[in-house]
Amino acid sequence: MISTDTSANVINGTPPPHDGLGERAGKPQGLTWRDPRAAALAWLAAYLAIAGVMLLVHGSWGLATLHVVLIAVIFVARAPGNVIGDFLPLVVAPALYGEIPALIAAAGTTYHDALVQRWELALFGTQPSHTLASWLPNIALSELLHAGYLSYYAVLFVPALLLYARRRRGSFAATVLTLTLTCTICWGIFVAMPVEGPRYLFSAPPNIPDGPLRRLAVSLLAAGSSRGAAFPSSHMAVSVAMAVTALRWQRRTGWVVLAAAILIGFGAVYGGFHYGVDMIAGAALGLTTSLIVIATFNTARWESTGE
Repeated sequence: MISTDTSANVINGTPPPHDGLGERAGKPQGLTWRDPRAAALAWLAAYLAIAGVMLLVHGSWGLATLHVVLIAVIFVARAPGNVIGDFLPLVVAPALYGEIPALIAAAGTTYHDALVQRWELALFGTQPSHTLASWLPNIALSELLHAGYLSYYAVLFVPALLLYARRRRGSFAATVLTLTLTCTICWGIFVAMPVEGPRYLFSAPPNIPDGPLRRLAVSLLAAGSSRGAAFPSSHMAVSVAMAVTALRWQRRTGWVVLAAAILIGFGAVYGGFHYGVDMIAGAALGLTTSLIVIATFNTARWESTGE
C-alpha cells in the first residue's frame, strides 16, 4: 500500500485523506497504534474467561459453556469490518449483569450493606433512599424521576447506535469500549464486594407517590435485578460514561444523555432502589472510564463531530 503521508501533507499540516467512514489510508480510525474495537473485544474475552473459570469451578456448567461459546465468537468475529465483532461487546457486556448472583455464589463473598449504610449516614446524616421521597412526596416529581430512571435502557444503546448510523466507526468503537469497561468493572466489584441495596432491605420509601411509571420501574426491577449489584450503581456508572463520551463525539446527544444521567441518579435514590453513595461511586467510575478512553483513543482527530 502506498502511504499518503507525503511531505506536502506534513508541511501543510493537513491530515491525510480519509473516506468519511472513519478510515484513513485504508486503516480504520484510531488504529495508528491503539484500536478501541480490538480493545473492547479483548477486554470482554478476558472477563468472560475469568468469570467462566469461576462458574466452572462452582459447577455452573451451562453458564461456563456459554462463556466458552462467546469467547469463540469473539475469536471468529475479531476481524475489522465484521458486524458481529462491532456489536458483540455492546450487547454481551450489559447482559452479563444477569449472572452476578451466580458469580457471587462462586466467589463465596458476603454482603456489605452495613458498611455502605455507615458511609451513607456519615455523608448525609440519614438514609436518603428511605427519606428523600417522604420529604418530597410529589406525584409529578416522582413520575419524572422514575421516567428518568427508566431512560437507562435507552442510554445504554442509543448513543452508540447513533454513531454507527452516522458511519462514525472510530467514535462508535471507543463508545462501545467505554461501555464494556464500565460494565465489566462494575460486575467485578459486585462479585468482590456485593451489596444488596435498600430495595432488598427496606420497605418502600414512606409516602412515595404510586404512579404508573413507578409501578413500571418496580416491576422491571422485580423481574430482572441481580441481588448484590447495588454498589457502585451500574445505572449511574454507565449513564455518566455514555454522557461523557457523547459530549466528546456527539455534543447535542451528549446533553440529552447528561440530563438523563442526572434523573437516573436522583430517581434511583428517590425510588428507594439505591443508596446515595451507590450513585456517587457509580458516577466516579463512569467518569474515570470514559476519560481514560477519550484520552487514549483520539478518534476525533480524523472524524468530524457529526453535529
